[in-house]
Amino acid sequence: MEPKDGAAGAHRGDNCHPSLCYRIIIELLFPFLVFVTIFYIFAAVLVIIRACQSMGMNEDNSSIASSAQLVGVKGLEPALAPEAASPAFDLLVRVDNGHSYDLYREGGGVTVSYAGVPLARGRTPSFRVGAKAALSFTVNATTEAVGVAEDLFPLLSAERRWGAAQLDVRMQLGWPGWESYAWSIDLDGQPGTSA
Repeated sequence: MEPKDGAAGAHRGDNCHPSLCYRIIIELLFPFLVFVTIFYIFAAVLVIIRACQSMGMNEDNSSIASSAQLVGVKGLEPALAPEAASPAFDLLVRVDNGHSYDLYREGGGVTVSYAGVPLARGRTPSFRVGAKAALSFTVNATTEAVGVAEDLFPLLSAERRWGAAQLDVRMQLGWPGWESYAWSIDLDGQPGTSA
């Protein structure tokens, strides 16, 4: 069948131009549709952020609040004294989880120092502390050395007489946080808070 206008391959609508009314509607409608699309994307992102905040997913899960208390000490005599024993410290460590989910930490190491000199070392157990819960555990820090070094003992004795002797305790936890905590603890057993 041949086209009616006699031109081979020509279509009737090729010369059709959009009306002025059509162009005005498209030019007004297209920016409005872009604005509405951006608005809904922004609103959806905001809803997701608010949902994560209400579920506690935005909390920093790498750090936990902690404290340590000295519950026992022995072996703080001069190293050359006849009754000298190895320094040993019994620590009570409290871990507070303020998050809305459980936290698990692998065991790690504890170092008890005085005036920058390590006196004893110990190990912490692995632990899981529940959501919004607290957990306490004991750590026994010991050493194979006998007594306190002769050059350190006079300072320790003087500070103990003045009531100012403080131990520096560092705790390094294992996976997944590889967190490090530090406390200054009075030798009379006052609790230290994490630094």
